[in-house]
Amino acid sequence: MVHKAYKCIRGILKAVAEGKKKPTHIMYRANLSWTRLKKYLDFLISQGLLKEIVNDTSTTFSLTQKGRDVIGYYRRIERVLYPKKRILPAEVYAQY
Repeated sequence: MVHKAYKCIRGILKAVAEGKKKPTHIMYRANLSWTRLKKYLDFLISQGLLKEIVNDTSTTFSLTQKGRDVIGYYRRIERVLYPKKRILPAEVYAQY
């Protein structure tokens, strides 16, 4: 359960960080149902990671500074856990 929540939260924060601001855009980018998205949006707002902006015609979301910090933590963790594969090996041995 914790792993699933982590992936959902990470997906939502990444979607908003990538410029997806409208709820339906976030929902599709994070690959979540509307019910699940609403649950996690409420949680992220209550934790101070997202800010909800409501105007006359739409509702959008943006990252708070705390949310940007969390995205940075996720990225650092992912770089450690999943380092980029090298295209070329560090050393090349050739036999003649």
